[in-house]
Amino acid sequence: MTLKEAHEIQRRELMSLRAENKRLKKQASGLFPVEEKESLERRIRHLEQIIKTNDRKHESAKEHWKLTERRCYDLEMDNLGLREQISLLSAENESLRIRAEKAEAEVLMLNGTNKKLEKRVNTNFENSSLPSSALPFRKKIPNSRKPTGKKQGAQPGHKAHTASRLTPTKEPVYLPPPNSFTDNPDIYPTGKRITKQLIDIQILINVQDFIADEYRNRITGARLHAPFPDGIINDVNYGASIKAFAFLLNNYYNVSISKTRQLISDLTKDVVTLSTGTICNLSSVFSTATESERAKIFSLLTHADVLYSDATVSNVNGSRKAVILCTDKKYVLYQHTDHKGHEGLSHTPVKDFAGTLVHDHDVSYYSYGSDHQECLAHVLRYLVGAMENEPHLTWHKQMHHLLQKMIHTAKRNKSGIPKEKVQSLTDKYKSILSLAADEYAQHPPDRNYMDGFNLQKRLRDFQNDHLYFLTHPEVDYTNNISERELRKFKRKQKQAVVLRSDSGGQHICDALTIIETARMQNKNVYDIVTSSFS
Repeated sequence: MTLKEAHEIQRRELMSLRAENKRLKKQASGLFPVEEKESLERRIRHLEQIIKTNDRKHESAKEHWKLTERRCYDLEMDNLGLREQISLLSAENESLRIRAEKAEAEVLMLNGTNKKLEKRVNTNFENSSLPSSALPFRKKIPNSRKPTGKKQGAQPGHKAHTASRLTPTKEPVYLPPPNSFTDNPDIYPTGKRITKQLIDIQILINVQDFIADEYRNRITGARLHAPFPDGIINDVNYGASIKAFAFLLNNYYNVSISKTRQLISDLTKDVVTLSTGTICNLSSVFSTATESERAKIFSLLTHADVLYSDATVSNVNGSRKAVILCTDKKYVLYQHTDHKGHEGLSHTPVKDFAGTLVHDHDVSYYSYGSDHQECLAHVLRYLVGAMENEPHLTWHKQMHHLLQKMIHTAKRNKSGIPKEKVQSLTDKYKSILSLAADEYAQHPPDRNYMDGFNLQKRLRDFQNDHLYFLTHPEVDYTNNISERELRKFKRKQKQAVVLRSDSGGQHICDALTIIETARMQNKNVYDIVTSSFS
């Protein structure tokens, strides 16, 4: 109920009392005795006094109501002004909120971009799978040897390693003593001789003609002659030695075809000048000649006990192809395929392999072989990268130290690590992974750098495949041998820039298969290639 309504009700009550007062006066004048009349008059006067008091209160209330109305009006005007100010402030606040949200989103974006750029800047061959050749301004590759400050060469107490003497091919040249020695009585011979050798090479060109009398058949008119030896087909033919020399220069030592041609011409004083087509065709000839030997290598690798495998990318006319390598440290096989993964591995010894596979973290390999060992060299590099990008965590350092300890223990115990030691190392491995889970629960990984979190998950899911070498000393803890062998193809790819066809890439792989297998078996590469061309 408002104040105005209360005043209106009070006014109506006063009017009712006044009417009742008049009615009572009329009745009192003719109906009541004197005593009652006086009493009634007193009551009436009392009521009149109350009415006057109420009238005064009513007037005061009316004045108060007017003041209240005026004040309410002023308050409403003030409230209207405040509403306008609130509306303006709300609009300004909304604008500032939108700007703040945009600024916050921009800050998050810049932080993410900064994290990505920082990761890219800090990524190198020491903390990732990025090769050292991919960094144009790379720092010097460190090693674990500490400088001793000694001069190069043999140290006191150690035998010097000098060039080996060869059997002389010419008569020795005796140097007579000078007259200053023979004429001086203070100089006398000791009976000893000092011999020094001069070793040099020379290029000999052997040219041999094969001559056969020609006959003709009177009936058919065909020309006949005695059969020439194998390989003597054209008017001018080149022997196996010069073919092997040109082939190795171009396919193994990565000399271009034109420079190979120029080198042979310069060595022979422009007598022998091979055509570029002849040099280019040597790869195809070599692949055909060694097909059976490569098939034998394929079979031997399929039945090996331990197989090391890796893959790299090949560029054929701008298209990405793959080169997959398999080796058991005695034989090596390069194969040029269209893809990596299962499609590529289906053409390699890995498809039917039943032994232990050593590889990088390529999940395709887990569908083949009976056991697996992942390359720990990659894991150590990834741990270094995680330490640099997540310095507030500690599990990376502990795991890096533990894996290095495991590797050193395996090197010292080549015949096998005791079971108690293996169990102790495995328990420590699990405890560090538990620590990693706790640290990531307290400090969730940044979405711009998930490498560390994914690495600890990988180490947990593939624990047996990372620690397989602890219980099998015949298995290496790294896949470095595959990577070293694949660099031979990468260097050739870099020299060739781009291959013209798939067959060209396969010819390079065929050449590397025979040559690198010969090197692993300590055979003379030039002799092996020469025999293939023979």
